[in-house]
Amino acid sequence: MNRRLIELLPAGEDGGLHAWMRPRVAVILLLSALIFVIDTFTELASAVAVLYALVLMVAGDGLPRRGVMAVAAACVALTVVSYSLNHGLQLEPSALLRFLFSLAAVSVTAVLTLRNLAARQIHRAQARLLDVTADAIVLRDMANQVLFWNRGAEALYGWPGAQILGRDHHALLGSRFPAPMEAVREALLRDGCWEGLLEQQRRTGETVVVSSRWQLQRDRKGRPAAILETNTDVTAREAAAAALAASEERYRTIFETLPVGIWEHDFRPVRQALEALRADGVTDMHRYLAEHPDFVAETRRMVRVTNVNATALRMLGVPCKEMFFSHLSDFLPETDQSFARCLIAIDEGHPAFVSEATLRSAQGGEVDIIVALNFPPGGKGLDRIQGSVLDVTERKRMETALERMRAELDRTTRVATMGELSAAIAHEVNQPLSAIRAYADAARRWLSRDPPEMQEARTAIEDVLTAAHHGGEVVRRVRRLLAKAEPEHMLIDLAALIRDAMHLIRRDILESGTALQLNLAPGVMLRGDRVLLQQLLINLATNALQAMQATPPGQRRIVITSRVIGGEAEIAVRDTGPGFAAECEQRAFDAFFTTRQDGMGLGLSVGRSTVLAHEGRIGIGQPAGAGALILVHLPLAVQEPA
Repeated sequence: MNRRLIELLPAGEDGGLHAWMRPRVAVILLLSALIFVIDTFTELASAVAVLYALVLMVAGDGLPRRGVMAVAAACVALTVVSYSLNHGLQLEPSALLRFLFSLAAVSVTAVLTLRNLAARQIHRAQARLLDVTADAIVLRDMANQVLFWNRGAEALYGWPGAQILGRDHHALLGSRFPAPMEAVREALLRDGCWEGLLEQQRRTGETVVVSSRWQLQRDRKGRPAAILETNTDVTAREAAAAALAASEERYRTIFETLPVGIWEHDFRPVRQALEALRADGVTDMHRYLAEHPDFVAETRRMVRVTNVNATALRMLGVPCKEMFFSHLSDFLPETDQSFARCLIAIDEGHPAFVSEATLRSAQGGEVDIIVALNFPPGGKGLDRIQGSVLDVTERKRMETALERMRAELDRTTRVATMGELSAAIAHEVNQPLSAIRAYADAARRWLSRDPPEMQEARTAIEDVLTAAHHGGEVVRRVRRLLAKAEPEHMLIDLAALIRDAMHLIRRDILESGTALQLNLAPGVMLRGDRVLLQQLLINLATNALQAMQATPPGQRRIVITSRVIGGEAEIAVRDTGPGFAAECEQRAFDAFFTTRQDGMGLGLSVGRSTVLAHEGRIGIGQPAGAGALILVHLPLAVQEPA
């Protein structure tokens, strides 16, 4: 070991003369020559050659191992030469004894010098190793004064050793201990060592985290003498560990607080069971699972639930994870069909599996869920398959209730539609029925005369037939209109249409004392349903008659104007009644909206449907004077090529 440490020294420290060694060699040579002269040419009756030990001590303080050995050999040779020159072959006991004593002293001194040199070289090698290590190594006395400060410490803290020796480096670096300094010192004295994490400040002010290890050094009497401290920079490691811990905490928080239940399963036994089936020659897994439900049930019992989040616990009414079901079969009913599809997904290597299922809660109730499993590629990592479980029990209950409400709404809509249809037909047929009644009364009066007025009665009966036919056509056309059937298009002369419509209600106009004025442009042709358009005009005129009930008879007037404007036929129906109130204009065309107590509110509503069916527009205009103005715009008839 010591030899290995010496070999680690750089070249030149164990051989060769450096320039700084030359003065020391000169001293050695001068001292050796002086001792040789005294020993050889003086009459001193003493072992002067023992003084060569001084030469070896000087050589050991500066020369390498080979130099010390050479000096030792030279000292022995000089001792022998001096003895030979002084005594020759005479074996004088006292001189021989001094000679042997001198040789022994020189030899022992040489051995001790070489041993001391080897020890110093080992210490230097050890110091060099401590100096080249990347860790910060500090040796301090019991008063915390630094005795040794290696290059690793210089690199870590930025303080050179020359400025730190003799100072308390913990005070200089602002060390923050995990426990009070007194407690750390007590643990060091009690156990002989201590380790922990410290936060310290570099010379630049940057904070570093180090893993510090202290070793107590004792003297020969066992008293604490020094502390060897080794500090390893773990700033990056601790930052990474803190980031990892924060990330794990963040994902743990997400895992536990998600509104979706998260289950972790171990599917490894399932994979093994499926591989065993394949090894036994099963090729059609779909068919095998359908024919062997017992295998599906058995593999379901193999799946173990290893972890769940808080949402899953609440979902199934389990108070804690320790009490959660340990296997999938504990909460998945035997009648479940989704697990067989899950086995197919695993066997065929699908990346994910999504299905609806029903679970059993801890209280025995059923929980409807949607489960999604993600499988890693290659069938690896099946020991931690995480599944997202969404509770859709409430959603399904709401869907059922919504479906029931939708069915009820459909039924109500049908009833309302039937009511609206009945009311519309009743409204539209009311006018033909009134005309039939009036014409029948007239015919009866003509026949009751003496003698009977047969011609007038015949005319009245013909009017009854005309009104009855018109009433039937109105009912048929209104039903088609409300059923959104296409109207029966024919070429219509607008002026003739208006005159025929007013003829049908001429009796009502005359009896109300209303003056009818027609301003009709000739030759305006439309294409549409004659009966519906005729009934539209009758409704507009009837509404005008009813609106003028509070108007004095001499002031009642209906003016119907037709003209072509902007490529369209315009029909204007104006009366001298009170007109529309501002709050009524927006709702005038709504079904069942009316301002009269005996009104049904369907005249304008059905009229709008007729106009829209003919791709036209209807609205309320602004008359020049008092009264109301209804404007109808209809497309002109397109002339077909001959």
